[in-house]
Amino acid sequence: MNKIFKYRPLSEFLFKELFYQELYFASYEELNDPLDLSARIEFTSKDKNAIEYLIWFVFKTQFDFDELKKEKNEKITNLLKFNKDKDARKRFVDEIFKNVNIHLQEQEKIWTYDIIKIINNSIENSKTNIVFDSMKFKNELDRITNKFLKNSYVTCFSETNDDFLMWSHYASKHSGICLEFNLENGQTFPYEMKGKRDIDKEKYKERMSEWETTSLIFWDKIRKVNYEDEQPSINFYNFAVVFENEYDCDLIGLSKSWTHKYAQELEWVFSTKTKSWEYENEWRAIEINFDNPKEPEERIRHYPIESLSSVYFGFNTPKKTRNRIYKTLNNKYSEITFFESNLNGTNLIEFSDWEYQEE
Repeated sequence: MNKIFKYRPLSEFLFKELFYQELYFASYEELNDPLDLSARIEFTSKDKNAIEYLIWFVFKTQFDFDELKKEKNEKITNLLKFNKDKDARKRFVDEIFKNVNIHLQEQEKIWTYDIIKIINNSIENSKTNIVFDSMKFKNELDRITNKFLKNSYVTCFSETNDDFLMWSHYASKHSGICLEFNLENGQTFPYEMKGKRDIDKEKYKERMSEWETTSLIFWDKIRKVNYEDEQPSINFYNFAVVFENEYDCDLIGLSKSWTHKYAQELEWVFSTKTKSWEYENEWRAIEINFDNPKEPEERIRHYPIESLSSVYFGFNTPKKTRNRIYKTLNNKYSEITFFESNLNGTNLIEFSDWEYQEE
């Protein structure tokens, strides 16, 4: 594949995007698939050591420092006693492990509501003297998974430029445009970064002066979207290291090799959608973010104008809009070609050359 396409709706933002050669990376909240850029957590494991970690995580979610300050807090006292009692912990681990295996004989996965039920039953059956607040457990699980699963971003492309539904859904009912980009380095997409201009006060005061700004072009991978029957999930135990190191600067910066496999797994998750979206033939660039959420202006990248090879107008794109887009881009790079859409009474889209004409 040496070309890739991006449908864009008609709005005033479109002209800004074209003028500044912008690509916007959207959050999961901004995408039209409610399952996109998210994944359910599942607790499937047949490893008893994994159950030990689960108990530690449960213990952590139940331990409230504000309650600890209260005198003779029975709930906290019992948690501390339980943590020191090796026999009680072993009985509890064995009971959970037994119930996990019973569940897996009937179901393939263990979801959050399943593990809560298993924990409650195991407390009762093992006569463990602790109070399990499932809401605290779920809230902490939601907080930590939202941080790692819902703070990443994506920009989307397609293999095709002639899909009738794509023009309808993503190009303002055929009033928008479709951009064609050349891919000249395999499955990677080019981005352009401009450095800061050197400050020269004396030069600045001149009536006319010439300046230079360093420009850097780098290529980053894009991934073909896989279409499956079900949305993928994240295993709680496999991501335990991430959950326990949420403030680690190496994890946030993805600067050490141990962090890469977690980013790569999330990239796979975020490039998998259900089969109902298969018609989109989507490719996407994904930015994994283990830090705090980014503001919209921090999620804009710029493509080099040389990578934009063609612009396709929808059959409803107004003439004034076509001319405005042409003048914007032709002033930047005269090698861009322009096409218009034709339907011929069907939902099959054909393209023909478009030439600029003054109104």
